[in-house]
Amino acid sequence: MNLPLNKPRIFMILAGLLLFSFLPCRNAFSQQTEKLKVMTWNIRLDTPDDGINQWQFRRDALCREIMQRKPDVFGVQEAKYNQMTDMRKRLKGYKSIGVGRDDGKKDGEFSAVFYNKKIVKPVRSGTFWLSETPDVPGSRGWDAACNRIVTWAEFRQNATGKHFVMLNTHFDHMGEEARVQSALLIIRKLKEIAGKLPIVLTGDLNVTSKHKAYRILTFSENEYTLSDSRVRADATVTGPDFSFIGFDPAFTPTELIDFIMVTWDFKVTSSKIYDFRPAGKYLSDHLPVIAELEFR
Repeated sequence: MNLPLNKPRIFMILAGLLLFSFLPCRNAFSQQTEKLKVMTWNIRLDTPDDGINQWQFRRDALCREIMQRKPDVFGVQEAKYNQMTDMRKRLKGYKSIGVGRDDGKKDGEFSAVFYNKKIVKPVRSGTFWLSETPDVPGSRGWDAACNRIVTWAEFRQNATGKHFVMLNTHFDHMGEEARVQSALLIIRKLKEIAGKLPIVLTGDLNVTSKHKAYRILTFSENEYTLSDSRVRADATVTGPDFSFIGFDPAFTPTELIDFIMVTWDFKVTSSKIYDFRPAGKYLSDHLPVIAELEFR
């Protein structure tokens, strides 16, 4: 015998069905917010030697490119203080972390970390020098031709509360020993800085994947195992397999020296290198590299 349903019981059933119907949408939203878009770009320092490719002729288009790509976090290399000032003005919604490599303040190039303040919030941050005395501002290591630094930050993703650590660097262009020792120092520093948090390392390493410094960073037996996001991309790998292009249209680029490396806490869904040259304007002598990640 079928008993009639009273009104309270009908209300409870309808409410339950309504709640159940929203669950897939909630799960989809949760998956979407656990994504992280990372970029690295050597923007080329501001120098009059570059003629028509000087910073003043590139800065607006370069910043528009960044705004168009919409990274959640990104690292830049070779940025002088005036370039940092220009980018802060033009990159609406972004803030930056970093210091000049020559004095720990404004002098010298920055290896700065920028972040979209709507997406992530910095919890703590710092800079260390790639030298035998990493906590001494302006210290130069081994056979390096220049002072070199790593700027890092721990971030909290606003939508999910997930934490991760990002480091950004620029290895020496001359010192062979300096590049190797810089890689070893970063691996040692990860325990102190990151603990058990997921890690993202961006930078112009001035080496290819065949170099010892690259192999040190990606060595599978390290306590913290970093992997090249372009090698690990599960979905799509687009763009050329080089990142240094120079400013000479007659130059044939072959070297991929700009990398985004991540721990296995992330799934890498795509790796993209954007070649802006077909548009007819050089934005830098390097191409930007972007990786799209998902927290596991």
